[in-house]
Amino acid sequence: MLRLALVGLDSSHADHYVRLVEAERRWPGVRVVALVDGEPARRAELAAAGGLSLSAGEVTVPDVVGRVDAAIVAHRAGRLHGAAARTLLRAGVPVLVDKPFAASVADARATLDVARVHGTAVTTASALRFAPQVAAARDVLAATAGRGLATAGPGDPAAPEDGTTSSGPAVEVSGPADPRDERDGLFFLGIHLVEAARAVVGGAPGAAWAPPVVTTSADGIVATTRLDGVDVRLALLDPGSHPTAGFAVAVRPPGGVERSEVVLDADYLAPVVEHALAVLAPALGATASADEDAARGDASHATVLADLALLEQITAAVRV
Repeated sequence: MLRLALVGLDSSHADHYVRLVEAERRWPGVRVVALVDGEPARRAELAAAGGLSLSAGEVTVPDVVGRVDAAIVAHRAGRLHGAAARTLLRAGVPVLVDKPFAASVADARATLDVARVHGTAVTTASALRFAPQVAAARDVLAATAGRGLATAGPGDPAAPEDGTTSSGPAVEVSGPADPRDERDGLFFLGIHLVEAARAVVGGAPGAAWAPPVVTTSADGIVATTRLDGVDVRLALLDPGSHPTAGFAVAVRPPGGVERSEVVLDADYLAPVVEHALAVLAPALGATASADEDAARGDASHATVLADLALLEQITAAVRV
């Protein structure tokens, strides 16, 4: 049995994790055995929902070290993830860190350094990475990129709205994000746009984003950048101006825009758990060589840092 601790109980994601793993038993042999870093009433609520019998003494992260095989760190505020994750990683407990992984590059690097030094697996993933609409956009981009496209001029319907020109298709991702958000600013929801865009573009793990060109308006923030030679436009919509905005993804080829709203169903976190088990459970069995694990870990860590660095640059530009 793989014994999981759920750390950080204030997010609605905790309800999904308990339902998927415990109430519905989606993954035989995987169990939630500890709920920590949460208010007593919330802990009792989740325990009842999952039919869990919990130890009264296991309420903090140090309490569960040595009693669990892996953990999901899922505080609503990403700035709280680092301290909990580092404690677990130092103890050799592999960790899935919910989004956002951190609210700064420095905090993320501190966590990843601990994982590397102690040889403990850590991973993270936005649910948007696995959305069917994102996969479809990736297929459209792959098909469009092979057409030998001509450069689009400013008057062309394929031209970027910021007036720049492009020699190929561009990826556009939009969704809510607020630099004034009390939890993590743009990091809180903006990371989902960044991960969705990376998933559409694909490319080399750990590839860095080009320095963004950032503009602001009453609608929100637009950041134009590039990844692996593909133009990317991120529209971070002001929740005040767009209170019902969801996430959307588009590939803008010459002659039109293929745009899809990203639909997240009730089981949208199931692929995130499956991703985590694929990364964390093999780490427990040490099925790969140390060199292979290190190479995968380095690429994964570089991707996390690159995505957070882009949001950090956008945030700095907005503050100027």
